[in-house]
Amino acid sequence: MTRQQIYTFFIVIAAAILLGRIIAVDCADVRELQRLRLAQVQPRLEAKETELRRQTDNEERIQTELQKTYQKLIRDATLESPFLSGNDRSRWCTIRVLVEPDMRVVRKITKKDGSEKYEYVWYAIDKVQTIKGWDTIDMVKHELPDQPGVSYLYSSKPPLLPTVLAIPYAVLYWGSGQRLSLGNDPYLVVRTTLILCNLLPLIYCWTLLIRLIERFGTTDWGRIFSVAFVCFGTFLPTFAVTLNNHLPAVFCVTISFYCSVRILFDQEIRWRYFFCSGFFGFSAVACELPALSFCAGLGLLLFLKYQRQTLFGYCTGTLFVAAAFFATNEIAHQTLLPAYSQRDWYFYDYERGGVLRDSYWKNPVGIDRGEALRWEYVIHSTIGHHGLFLLTPVWILSFIGLGIWLIQPLDYRFRLLALLILSLSLIVFTFYMLQEQLNRNYGGMTSALRWLFWFVPLWSVPLVTATDWLSRFRWSCAVGLFLLAMSIMSATYPVWNPWSQPWSYQLMIYLGLPVIQ
Repeated sequence: MTRQQIYTFFIVIAAAILLGRIIAVDCADVRELQRLRLAQVQPRLEAKETELRRQTDNEERIQTELQKTYQKLIRDATLESPFLSGNDRSRWCTIRVLVEPDMRVVRKITKKDGSEKYEYVWYAIDKVQTIKGWDTIDMVKHELPDQPGVSYLYSSKPPLLPTVLAIPYAVLYWGSGQRLSLGNDPYLVVRTTLILCNLLPLIYCWTLLIRLIERFGTTDWGRIFSVAFVCFGTFLPTFAVTLNNHLPAVFCVTISFYCSVRILFDQEIRWRYFFCSGFFGFSAVACELPALSFCAGLGLLLFLKYQRQTLFGYCTGTLFVAAAFFATNEIAHQTLLPAYSQRDWYFYDYERGGVLRDSYWKNPVGIDRGEALRWEYVIHSTIGHHGLFLLTPVWILSFIGLGIWLIQPLDYRFRLLALLILSLSLIVFTFYMLQEQLNRNYGGMTSALRWLFWFVPLWSVPLVTATDWLSRFRWSCAVGLFLLAMSIMSATYPVWNPWSQPWSYQLMIYLGLPVIQ
C-alpha cells in the first residue's frame, strides 16, 4: 500500500460525503423560520397588553394574562426540536414517563372491600401526548385486564430498550435536582443521551469490527477499504443522531459475533465469552425480533463444538435477557406478548387538544400504505429505490466474500460461518418480503431498509476477503472505489434527518416514475 493509494481513499471518501451533502441542499431553514416567528412575539404581546389595559385596571390580572399569552406565543412559535420523527418520540415518551413522576398516569383502583387506592400506570404515555411536540403515531391503546373499560396509550415499541435508556436520563434528572429535564432542556438531555447510548457504543462497535477485519484480512488495501466502508459507508452513523432500536441491535450483534469468533477461531473458551455471546445475542432479539434466527443459529454453531460451555454460558446469558424482556412487557401491558403483535391495539381514537382523533393506522398515508404488489416490493428492496444493493452496493462484495469462504479450500470454520450468515440473510429477507401489504412499507419514512441494519457486522467481516481479491488488479480497485463512493454518498444524503426518503426515491419522483407516495 503506497501513500498515493491512501490519499486516493481519503479523496474518494471526502468527495462522496460532499456529494451527498450537495445533493441534499435545501433552502428550507427551520431555525430561520422560527426566528421570524419569535420576532413577532413581542409586538403581539404589546398588543395584548394594550387590549387588557383597556378592559381592566387590575395590574395583577394583567400580568397573569400577559404571562399566559407569552407562554402560548412562545409555544406556538417554536419549531425546533431534538426529536426527528414520531419513531424516536415514541421511545422518548416512554423514557419521560418512567423518570418524571408528573408525567405518569395515575389510576384509581377499588378493592373488594370497597376501599380505594391510587397507583401509577407504568409506561402509559397519555399525559405526555397532551404536550405540543410530543405527539407520535407509533403508539397503541388498550385496556388492562385488571381494569376493564378504561384504556391507556402506550408506545408501540417493546418496553425493555426504553427502560434501559431511561437510566442515563434518570441520573441527569435526579442528579440535577430535576433541573435537567426533557421539558426544561430537551436539547442537552437528548444530545447527552445520544452520545452515551449511540456514539460511544458505535465507537466500540467499530473497534471490534476493525479487530475482526485485521484478523481475516491479508492485504493492506483490502483492510483499509473495509475499515473505510465500516466507518463511512453504512447507515449506522446516519441513524446515530436519533433514538432507535437498530443501532443497539447492531451493537449487540457485533459483541456477540466477536465473542463467538474468538471462541471458534481462537479457542477462547472462558465462560465469560459464552455468556457475553448469549447475553448480547438475545439482547439483539429484544431490539430486532428477527435476530432470533441469529441467536439460535449462533448458539447451535457453538453447541456443536462446546456443549457444556454453551449450555451453562451461552444459554444462561440468553435467559437473563429473555426474562427482562418479558418482565418489562408484563409490567407495561399485563401480557407477555409485545404490543406490535396485537394488531387490534393499533386501531383506536384518542383526545388531543380537546379534539377527538383517530389512530394514524386506521388510515395510513403515503408509503405507510404499503406496496400493493409483492414482486415490486422485492425489486425495490434489492435494486430499486430502497434497494439494499443500490444504496449500499459494497454489500455485493460482501456476498462475493461469503462465496469465497464457501468454495475455497479454507478452514471448515469459514464454511460454517458463511453458511450461517447466508442462511440468516435469506431467512430474514424472505420474512420481510412475505409480510402483508401494510407491512410492505420499506420501514416507513426512512432513508434505507433499516430492518436489515443489524446485518452490518455479519456482512462487514467477509467483505475483507473480497477486497483482498480486488487489490490484485487496478481495474478491480477502481470498481471497488466506485462502489465505496456510492455507498458513502447514500449514507450521507440524509445528513439532516435519517427519517427521510433516500436519494433514489426522490430521483424517481423527479423523473415522474411510479412510486408509492
